[in-house]
Amino acid sequence: MRSNLVGSAAEFRRRRKRRVPDAFLRELRAPLPPQPPIFRSRFQGELLARILLGPERETTMLDLAVMLRSDLGSVMREVESLAHAGVVTLRRTLAGRVVVRDTTSPLYEPLAQLIMLTFGPATVVADVFGRLPAVRELHLFGAWARRYEDVQGDPPGDVEVLVIGDIGPEVAFDAAQQAAARLGLPVHPVVRTVAQWQDDNDPFLREIRASHPIQLTGP
Repeated sequence: MRSNLVGSAAEFRRRRKRRVPDAFLRELRAPLPPQPPIFRSRFQGELLARILLGPERETTMLDLAVMLRSDLGSVMREVESLAHAGVVTLRRTLAGRVVVRDTTSPLYEPLAQLIMLTFGPATVVADVFGRLPAVRELHLFGAWARRYEDVQGDPPGDVEVLVIGDIGPEVAFDAAQQAAARLGLPVHPVVRTVAQWQDDNDPFLREIRASHPIQLTGP
């Protein structure tokens, strides 16, 4: 990956005199994610999340641009940089170049783990559903919860979320769609009231409790 170091103030002023492209300056000013500033920008982190998380799949450059709501040129430059670093591989098809993670790379496992912790389902679900004032608790359960507990297996394809609060199914569905758009993975919310969650007579909720869910928000 390219270095994000700007250099000395004097050097930066000389670069400004040489009319640094506006696109580059915008990239420098782009806000980093709230996690440790390991990645150059949120765009880079979300692009890596699309490629490295979930089931392995080939994706066209155009599809990535649409999913990330970015321009094709920015996606192509970032993907080519990742390919040069050995994180992804590129293949030409009739539909254009497609990108897929390189699971043989020594960088794959540690980078995928880092992306999961910073741009993965737990972060995105907590961000989207946590904005709803009626949500009292939020739990990640199922395959992704096990993955956060370092249980090995195939990369999970679906994100299962238990939402505790007085919210309607339409509101939960809209939030799930927002989270799914950011993750590139289906998000399935299960909504229960506080009273239902405290009631131990629901077999389905007992099963969720027994599966050791990951609590994302709440007391």
